[in-house]
Amino acid sequence: MKIEDMTLKQKIGQMIMAGFPSKYFDDHVKKLICNYNIGNIILFSRNVGDSRELSKLTGEIQRSMMESIGIPAFISIDQEGGMVTRIFSDATFLPGNMAIAATGDPDNAGKVGTIMGRELKVLGINMNLAPSLDVNNNPLNPIIGVRSYGEDPKYVAEFGLNYIRALQRAGVVATGKHFPGHGDTEVDSHIALPSISHSLNRLREVELYPFKKAIDGGLDAIMTAHILFKALEKELPATLSYNVITKLLREELGFDGIVITDCMEMKAISTYFGTSNAAIEAIKAGADIILVSHTLETQIATVEAIEKAVMEGDIPVEKIDDSVERILAVKEKYKILYDMPGTIEERTSIVGNSGHRAVARDISLDSITLVKDEKKLLPVETDSIIAISPDPITMTGVEDNDSETPSFAQMVVQRFGGEYSVMDVEPDDSYIEDIVEKAKDKELVIVGTYNANLNERQAKLVEEIYSHNKNVVVVALRNPYDISKFKYIPTYICAYEYTPLSIHSVVEVLSGDKTPVGTLPVSVDME
Repeated sequence: MKIEDMTLKQKIGQMIMAGFPSKYFDDHVKKLICNYNIGNIILFSRNVGDSRELSKLTGEIQRSMMESIGIPAFISIDQEGGMVTRIFSDATFLPGNMAIAATGDPDNAGKVGTIMGRELKVLGINMNLAPSLDVNNNPLNPIIGVRSYGEDPKYVAEFGLNYIRALQRAGVVATGKHFPGHGDTEVDSHIALPSISHSLNRLREVELYPFKKAIDGGLDAIMTAHILFKALEKELPATLSYNVITKLLREELGFDGIVITDCMEMKAISTYFGTSNAAIEAIKAGADIILVSHTLETQIATVEAIEKAVMEGDIPVEKIDDSVERILAVKEKYKILYDMPGTIEERTSIVGNSGHRAVARDISLDSITLVKDEKKLLPVETDSIIAISPDPITMTGVEDNDSETPSFAQMVVQRFGGEYSVMDVEPDDSYIEDIVEKAKDKELVIVGTYNANLNERQAKLVEEIYSHNKNVVVVALRNPYDISKFKYIPTYICAYEYTPLSIHSVVEVLSGDKTPVGTLPVSVDME
């Protein structure tokens, strides 16, 4: 369909990306498409069954789009790898960004992008809301952390561009996020509105560098951050800022692809600006696609608010046409008219095949980083062990907890013997006292921490154990900065993510079957 043949409602529908609650083509998504011309869909783990169910769903979405609107949909997902993974069943579980960067080999980012693209494409998904191009230079960042390739902008740019090119070669649109950069915040924008006070020169040298390289390298979509950048705006977050989207991203950096907002139901937007009002401001600022991930009433209100704003002249129809032209151009570039899921045979041969899983396993093994082993506690050669860790839990608003990851402590004891204990992420005094008593006489204590640098209770547990037993191995199961809270620990390993893949890799290193070769992509405070 050409833009001159489209109604205003159809044009606005192309500028919305919406989510729905179930694993099947339900009344929610049917109403979005048939009644409101919504032209793009985002999937979460709540929508994802096995590969057969997922392919059936994406196929039904595209068929409905073509019957109702005549234009195929972007069907997107946040399949970053590592801690932000939506598809667990059947598909290859791939390492996240910081784990990939810890291998030191940018080619690994390309390998992951290729596998990710091939598997998403055959499942009927044509847009990945990845990679994160954020430069994580703040150890207290609660939302990015290991979702970043590291603290060096050039490193982030190189790994990110390799991933982008591989994903897009496989026929899946890559989406660099979170523009202009979410790496130096201490607030989760799912919860509140973060702000960054750096000068524009500093932003150009650090935060903007990976985005500029990705734009020059052919990136087709960028997602905005709900962050206030004080050098560019006094009151408005990047998502609502003409200075950020049009002047900086479009005019200075030269980006003419699709600009997608982060979800407009996140509290950084909904609490301070209201979702539907903010959607109008985002379009006026230069955004092309408004993401409203969850609530049907909010999605409908957003569409109606945009239409009203156009009819009243608050949004020029030329701005709507510019965005729709960009959207249609990318849909044509990726030939998504032909984006039906693959056949059963194609899915079986591609999704989660042994070759893909072997690449993922090798990259994960090479990511594990032995930061220090001062007492030569490795490899583990005793079964007089107590292993302690929390269960993996969601730490941020972007994660799902559907992976059914076993506890690290349990897996250690399955391999080496001994006993294990699963702690709360914030262990209380009685638990700490009890575990210290159990650990006193063990030959080895192995503790898996989970962002202990942001959690004083985990740090206290490590400190109390060490005061009674010096043979302590700490494995940081997420952000690598934990050692700043217990610099005295003799053996410290970074895994960068708490997933079945990373647990297996750490156990291989603990046993001595794998020599650790990973290097830290960020600085940690050990002095």
